[in-house]
Amino acid sequence: IGGYFGNLYVLEPLQSRILKYVPVDNAYTASPSDYLDPRLGVDLTGAVDLAIDGNMYVLLADGTVKKFYDGVEQAFSLSGLPDPMRSPTTLFVSGEQKPDAPGYLYVADAGNERVLQFDKGGAFVRQFMAQPGAPQFRGLRGIYVDEEQRRLYVLSGRTLWLADLPALGA
Repeated sequence: IGGYFGNLYVLEPLQSRILKYVPVDNAYTASPSDYLDPRLGVDLTGAVDLAIDGNMYVLLADGTVKKFYDGVEQAFSLSGLPDPMRSPTTLFVSGEQKPDAPGYLYVADAGNERVLQFDKGGAFVRQFMAQPGAPQFRGLRGIYVDEEQRRLYVLSGRTLWLADLPALGA
């Protein structure tokens, strides 16, 4: 589930759909519409999460990220990753809620017990990992990034961890 300017988006990977709910009188009582044009035949099988900043980013279980704008798939791929993802679970997008705003994509890679950072062009920036044997990224389920306060929130297992987000180049 994701939100953008009051609209609610629900990922339905088994049906390869993203449903868009528009609020009516402060409630989501109206039937949803399809964010993606069904005639385009977009395959979202294996999708595990979505994030929105005006663009819609959809994370697949194989580590692929698809990017959409206004319901149309855009050319996009992740590059420069030091080694493949294993069991990515969630995606977070930072920056202003504008499609062309600067910011980053963060992916929780549970199988490798790390969080990956990419620029919005898909280029690998860096990764965050716990010390060997430490529990912080074991069972990684969710992330939230507050770049302004330089905080990384990590949900692993049943524990919420808070870590300082190092400045780029530090």
